[in-house]
Amino acid sequence: MKSVTNKELISVILINIGALAFAIYIWLIYDHRQTIINSEEPIQNYSVLEVNCYRKSGSNILIEFKGKQYYVEVVRDKCIQFDPQKIQFFYDKERDEVYEESGLAVRQVVACFILYLCSCIWLFTVIRKRLSSS
Repeated sequence: MKSVTNKELISVILINIGALAFAIYIWLIYDHRQTIINSEEPIQNYSVLEVNCYRKSGSNILIEFKGKQYYVEVVRDKCIQFDPQKIQFFYDKERDEVYEESGLAVRQVVACFILYLCSCIWLFTVIRKRLSSS
């Protein structure tokens, strides 16, 4: 069995820390958006300029709100059957962003934490391999 070098161990630790930081960042974005959705009213005075429904890349809608244009990511189902009365957009004053209520789903947050857990498993196997070779 090949022993694990310090360089390999440090690189796996850095990947693990990076995966954790990314997962926390995505969770904070999700939490911030959920706070706005629960506390703010959907915007009403916007105009739809363009609807882009793509298969592979993300679908988006170009809207104009308060004199500025915003590309808003939407799920493909809402894009294909676009009805301005059914879709709700929210404005984030702090970040100057407009987003749709399903723009960041829980499944994306869960996927980031699963990626972090996989990096933890990788880290534990590297540590175990290093301890067994010592």
